[in-house]
Amino acid sequence: MAERTISEILEALARIETNVRTIAKNSADHEARLRELELKSGKRMDAIILAAISAVIVGVIGYAIGKLF
Repeated sequence: MAERTISEILEALARIETNVRTIAKNSADHEARLRELELKSGKRMDAIILAAISAVIVGVIGYAIGKLF
Protein backbone atom coordinates (compact mmCIF):
# COMPACT_ATOMS: atom_id res chain seq x y z
CA MET A 1 0.00 0.00 0.00
CA ALA A 2 2.84 2.41 0.79
CA GLU A 3 4.41 1.70 -2.59
CA ARG A 4 1.13 2.52 -4.30
CA THR A 5 0.87 5.82 -2.45
CA ILE A 6 4.46 6.72 -3.31
CA SER A 7 3.91 5.90 -6.99
CA GLU A 8 0.73 8.00 -7.02
CA ILE A 9 2.65 10.88 -5.46
CA LEU A 10 5.41 10.53 -8.05
CA GLU A 11 2.87 10.50 -10.89
CA ALA A 12 1.17 13.60 -9.50
CA LEU A 13 4.55 15.28 -9.10
CA ALA A 14 5.39 14.53 -12.74
CA ARG A 15 2.08 16.08 -13.86
CA ILE A 16 2.73 19.15 -11.70
CA GLU A 17 6.20 19.50 -13.19
CA THR A 18 4.76 19.35 -16.71
CA ASN A 19 2.17 21.98 -15.82
CA VAL A 20 4.78 24.27 -14.30
CA ARG A 21 6.93 24.02 -17.44
CA THR A 22 3.94 24.83 -19.63
CA ILE A 23 2.99 27.82 -17.48
CA ALA A 24 6.57 29.13 -17.52
CA LYS A 25 6.74 28.82 -21.31
CA ASN A 26 3.40 30.58 -21.75
CA SER A 27 4.27 33.40 -19.36
CA ALA A 28 7.48 34.12 -21.28
CA ASP A 29 5.44 34.35 -24.48
CA HIS A 30 2.90 36.66 -22.84
CA GLU A 31 5.67 38.87 -21.48
CA ALA A 32 7.16 39.26 -24.95
CA ARG A 33 3.77 40.18 -26.38
CA LEU A 34 3.14 42.76 -23.66
CA ARG A 35 6.52 44.38 -24.25
CA GLU A 36 5.75 44.60 -27.96
CA LEU A 37 2.40 46.27 -27.27
CA GLU A 38 3.99 48.73 -24.85
CA LEU A 39 6.55 49.74 -27.46
CA LYS A 40 3.90 50.08 -30.14
CA SER A 41 2.05 52.86 -28.29
CA GLY A 42 5.32 54.72 -27.80
CA LYS A 43 6.07 54.50 -31.51
CA ARG A 44 2.64 55.94 -32.32
CA MET A 45 3.22 58.88 -30.03
CA ASP A 46 6.61 59.49 -31.62
CA ALA A 47 4.97 59.50 -35.07
CA ILE A 48 2.32 61.99 -33.91
CA ILE A 49 4.93 64.32 -32.43
CA LEU A 50 7.04 64.09 -35.59
CA ALA A 51 4.02 64.94 -37.74
CA ALA A 52 3.18 67.95 -35.53
CA ILE A 53 6.75 69.27 -35.62
CA SER A 54 6.91 68.78 -39.38
CA ALA A 55 3.64 70.68 -39.84
CA VAL A 56 4.92 73.59 -37.75
CA ILE A 57 8.21 73.72 -39.67
CA VAL A 58 6.44 73.60 -43.04
CA GLY A 59 4.08 76.34 -41.85
CA VAL A 60 6.95 78.57 -40.76
CA ILE A 61 8.84 78.02 -44.03
CA GLY A 62 5.66 78.68 -46.04
CA TYR A 63 5.00 81.86 -44.09
CA ALA A 64 8.59 83.05 -44.62
CA ILE A 65 8.46 82.35 -48.36
CA GLY A 66 5.09 84.13 -48.57
CA LYS A 67 6.57 87.25 -46.92
CA LEU A 68 9.54 87.26 -49.30
CA PHE A 69 7.47 87.22 -52.47
